[in-house]
Amino acid sequence: MSSVLIVLGHGSRNPAATAQFMELVGQLRARRDEPVLPAFMELAEPGLDAAVAEAVAGGATEIVVQPCFLFDGMHIRRDIPGMLSGFAAQHPDVAFRFGRPFGADPRLAEILIERAGEAECLA
Repeated sequence: MSSVLIVLGHGSRNPAATAQFMELVGQLRARRDEPVLPAFMELAEPGLDAAVAEAVAGGATEIVVQPCFLFDGMHIRRDIPGMLSGFAAQHPDVAFRFGRPFGADPRLAEILIERAGEAECLA
């Protein structure tokens, strides 16, 4: 089975935010043997449809879409599952899997504590 991981971000008009996301994707690529592709819901490219098309064209038989979202909002509950259902209908020979958002993970609490300690005074 040829598996591809698509990391799905929300997207931003800010090029610096897109660059940070792409840096994270690069870090994931360095840790995995299987391909890792970036995708965005909106405001940046490539979109999820383009990433799925690239994965399928590359011979993927399994596509894991892992959202890089904090919580279980409407994109997670409605939009992305609807898109994945459409892709699955178009590509019946490809298994589509959908990961969970980060949620209230204790590892995030540790990062928040660390970042709060690094906070700088703006006044």
